[in-house]
Amino acid sequence: MVYQNYWVGLDAGHLETAVCLVDTDGQIIFEAICETKSGPIRDILRRHGVEAVQRITIEAGNGTQMVRELMSFGFPVQVVDVRKSSKFLAIRRQKTDVHDARGLAEMGRIARTMGSSVYLKPLEHQNIRSLMNVRRTLLKNRTRTDAVIQSIIRLHGGDIKLLTGQGALLAEVKNQIRLMKREGLEIGIDLHPIVEIAEALRVQISVLDRQLRDLASSIPACSSFMTVPGVGTIVALSFYSAIGDPNRFKHNRDVGAYLGLTPTLHQSGITSRRGRISRHGNKLTRMHLITAATVILCRIETESHLRTWGLRLANRIGLLKARVAVARKLAVIMLSMWKSGLAFRPFGSFS
Repeated sequence: MVYQNYWVGLDAGHLETAVCLVDTDGQIIFEAICETKSGPIRDILRRHGVEAVQRITIEAGNGTQMVRELMSFGFPVQVVDVRKSSKFLAIRRQKTDVHDARGLAEMGRIARTMGSSVYLKPLEHQNIRSLMNVRRTLLKNRTRTDAVIQSIIRLHGGDIKLLTGQGALLAEVKNQIRLMKREGLEIGIDLHPIVEIAEALRVQISVLDRQLRDLASSIPACSSFMTVPGVGTIVALSFYSAIGDPNRFKHNRDVGAYLGLTPTLHQSGITSRRGRISRHGNKLTRMHLITAATVILCRIETESHLRTWGLRLANRIGLLKARVAVARKLAVIMLSMWKSGLAFRPFGSFS
């Protein structure tokens, strides 16, 4: 039996997924709600002909494991950027899961060249991202608890150093309380619970940092990245996990735009102006690269073409803009190193 070609839209939720199949003319062939699992989706597609599936479109976010499994079955799955798909879906008057599924099917059918696809990272890289997100959450919580402890001590006339060594904060708090008592000052609340939380966060961050260091040293690409002055474990793993496959970039310079480090261009008639960087792509990796660029320009003294170029640029356009430019160039250099398998050459050329 010959089946007509059709396009599939999946609006995935945590538990349920809206499914819509449309034909060449955009007419609905089938609509349903099923579990967010690959099995029910595959059963639906089998009924309408697996070979006739032209494209399955789903937004990035929920249903990642389902997408991996559908891809392993050989289905042509396209994961789209939520920011771009939301503009396409906004054309429809009603915002429901069923309507969104139909809109995604239409998007796959008529908007295949709008550059909205998202790269689905290999599981190894996704696991690294998860570890780094856990670390970021722990650091944020440590900063918040430290701020509370510091503010309470200062309100009572003390001054505390937020030490990061294991047990150091507890010892510092006890010492401050003892000094304050000597001067007749006393804190009216028990700080031990929050100090214990701050200490526990320090322990977990330390354990995670060791785990990430071991992981980076076991990955040849990350070991190569860390030969660049200013690039440490976190930056190396962040870049490695964000890129996934270096060969998907035909030109090394394209990685800057992928990570949102290139200026936006606004053109209308005879008017043409460059704006701020697009800030597309992974925010965490972009932040890590800019941090590394700041270290290269302001902290380390190891000379290289990259540092010399960045310092000249900082004198001309200012440090804030220069560090973004250095971060962009750093991303291009790291991608080139990854593809070539070469270590960093301070005065070599990368393109």
